[in-house]
Amino acid sequence: MPPETLILLKETGAMFVYLFTQLTFLFLLISYLVGVLQHYIPPEKIRNILSARNGKGYVVAAALGAITPFCSCSTIPFLKGLMRAEAGFGPMMVFLFSSPLLNPIVITLFAVTFGFKVAGLYFLMAMGVSIIAGYSLEKLGFERFVKPIPVQENSGSCCGTSKPVSKWRKIWDEVWLDFKKALPYLFVGVLFGAIIH
Repeated sequence: MPPETLILLKETGAMFVYLFTQLTFLFLLISYLVGVLQHYIPPEKIRNILSARNGKGYVVAAALGAITPFCSCSTIPFLKGLMRAEAGFGPMMVFLFSSPLLNPIVITLFAVTFGFKVAGLYFLMAMGVSIIAGYSLEKLGFERFVKPIPVQENSGSCCGTSKPVSKWRKIWDEVWLDFKKALPYLFVGVLFGAIIH
């Protein structure tokens, strides 16, 4: 095997390990934080704030996406929390689109690199596109393609025993279960990312 190929394979492997470790950490951390937030914020409040019935829910979802410093991989656990709280489908899609496009890091880099006018224009366009996309998907009935997420029962025991389980442990168990389901997709995505890099 030529030395250039070995160097490329070594670099690809190193990039895979770096990305996989970083994204695993982010997924677990953000999923756990979302679980904690869900414990303290009632689902009714989230439903009221992110309702599709009024136009305000779309704008709030876009603003929420703009202030969260998440990449796409980290947005998914947050979105799953919104789904469990039964937030409006359109606003959830707005959040899904706006979060990776409008995070504070991206806007800051735009401002430093291209100036405040370009950063402002990008912000307005990304916000508008996110809101239009979320609203359109809702009106076209795309909600029917979303797989429902079962709501976990908050019993005080584990595995059919009467032994009490702490709320923090319950949150962690749910996060770990979600991570195991997402692991094959994460693995394949990171592998492609490392090869492309």
